[in-house]
Amino acid sequence: MNLFGARQKQLLSFLTANAERETLDYVLQGMKEVLREDMPEEDVVRAYLQNPDEPISLSAEQQIVAMDKLLECAEVNLRMLCDLIRYQQLKDARVVNSVEEFLCLVRPDAARDVQEEDAD
Repeated sequence: MNLFGARQKQLLSFLTANAERETLDYVLQGMKEVLREDMPEEDVVRAYLQNPDEPISLSAEQQIVAMDKLLECAEVNLRMLCDLIRYQQLKDARVVNSVEEFLCLVRPDAARDVQEEDAD
């Protein structure tokens, strides 16, 4: 394998590990907010998310919360991806020139909140 291919594979591996860590962190944080003192160990949650069909020591409630938070994370990521595609299409069509213009167009309330935070 050439050097470019090896580095590309290494980058993909790094990005995959980083995405898995961010997702696990999101799920764990959400679970802590819901379950509080009934929060399972991180390793158990990771094992469940990697193999949800395998027998695991999580209660039914813990499994439901973990899967709900995983789906919520996927929903957030999908929404962001859709917005990035919309932004690129509108920018290519010269409808918008910046992210700020895009936000004003598709989410006027969110853009107004960002502008108010910047003014503070």
